[in-house]
Amino acid sequence: ATTTNYNWIDNQTNPVLVGGNNYYNYYGIAQPVVLYDENKYKMWYYGDAGSAKKYVLYAESTDGKNWIKHHSPVLSPGNSGSWDSCAVQPCIVIKESGIYKMYYTGYSNQYDPWFIGMATSVDGINWSKKPNPILSSGSGWEYQITASSIIKKNNQYYLYYNGRNTAYNEKIGLAISNDGINFTKYSGNPILTNDKPWEGSGVMCPILYQENNIYKMVYMNAQGTGFGLAQSSDGINWTKDPQNPFFRKDQTANGWGNSNIAYPNVVRVNNDFRIYYSGAANSYNPYYKIGFLKRTN
Repeated sequence: ATTTNYNWIDNQTNPVLVGGNNYYNYYGIAQPVVLYDENKYKMWYYGDAGSAKKYVLYAESTDGKNWIKHHSPVLSPGNSGSWDSCAVQPCIVIKESGIYKMYYTGYSNQYDPWFIGMATSVDGINWSKKPNPILSSGSGWEYQITASSIIKKNNQYYLYYNGRNTAYNEKIGLAISNDGINFTKYSGNPILTNDKPWEGSGVMCPILYQENNIYKMVYMNAQGTGFGLAQSSDGINWTKDPQNPFFRKDQTANGWGNSNIAYPNVVRVNNDFRIYYSGAANSYNPYYKIGFLKRTN
């Protein structure tokens, strides 16, 4: 199979969204999940309040560059003793039959197992959580899990997630469901592992989209130095692009992501392809901000 190495260029006015102005985002913002819906860009992202406490925040925009933040978190950690009492981080938002569905990562202690939960909303702002996680951590390579992407294939939901072991090695797995709630992990997991030098200690944050009847996956390496591309005809067996990484942290505009780039999220509006992502500049300015790349062909 031949792969086309598309040209991606950073938006020159990045970052487009920054934190640091209130308790909920004081230590930065990351993990943008963007949906183009009702003629505007809608973004759910996490705000870092320190001490591993994270909240889901929301912003919207007509052009994807100039954002208006919602005044308060749209999803907060659960009560003391609940499985998501410390942090909630947005993973995926889809809209089906007028209902928004959010898959999110939650944990009660950042060093213990992580879980994937689900919440629903009619407006994208007021959410109600399902009480129990829809996917739980396993052992070995998936001691902690976080979801990244979902596709519908043959009337089934394919949920892509990454898992890491206690040594923080990251791999990518798949879980399949008929209803989007009850998932069975694929027996051949993990489906993508770190076997290329640039991938270092792991691959993570798989984001899927379809083009010319081929599934494409954008992913990052565990060190946060670059983004890679892979493709598949069945969503299970993947071929990595030999040109990877197709985007590196040293290609960020004015060095805004010089230290680290993470959490790629592909947004496609007709033929306009963007990847929203998080970047951090350096040790003097270590907190994540959010920007985007555009595909030029």
